[in-house]
Amino acid sequence: MMAAMMRGVGVLVILGVAALGMPARAQFYDLDGAYRCLKAPDAACEKELKDQPTPAPPPAPPPKPNEPSFGQALAHVRDKSAGPGDIDVLTRLAEANDPRAVEVLAWCKLNGIGGTRDPVAAYWLYRQAAGLQVAHARENQISIFERQLTPEQRQDVLTGENKR
Repeated sequence: MMAAMMRGVGVLVILGVAALGMPARAQFYDLDGAYRCLKAPDAACEKELKDQPTPAPPPAPPPKPNEPSFGQALAHVRDKSAGPGDIDVLTRLAEANDPRAVEVLAWCKLNGIGGTRDPVAAYWLYRQAAGLQVAHARENQISIFERQLTPEQRQDVLTGENKR
């Protein structure tokens, strides 16, 4: 067994000595080879550079969906064709306390434009609009409470009002 190990070591030594006699080649795949080719380029570096595969360009980012402007969203609400993108624009602006967006979003929620009908959400949006001095927002809020909400929804709204 010891003799087999010694033969293996001998073969490795012979291969190492043989490799020393070969001309050095640039190794672009490690830092030492890349640095050597930067400092002292030679024919081996040029050959390695030509032999390297051209990297594929990075994939193009997916196109962003065209987000409608507030005016476009408003036009879609008027003709009752508002979609999720329109509602997203209105919601983002309402969260930033844009009075017009709050009122339009409340109208959408009350009438189910661009999504499911939600009179409770409309009630809270009209409350927000009233706080932003939107004309008739308080009257709309009261009307929703009196005519649109079920008794359970009224109780939930009153509980929410008491927590404020």
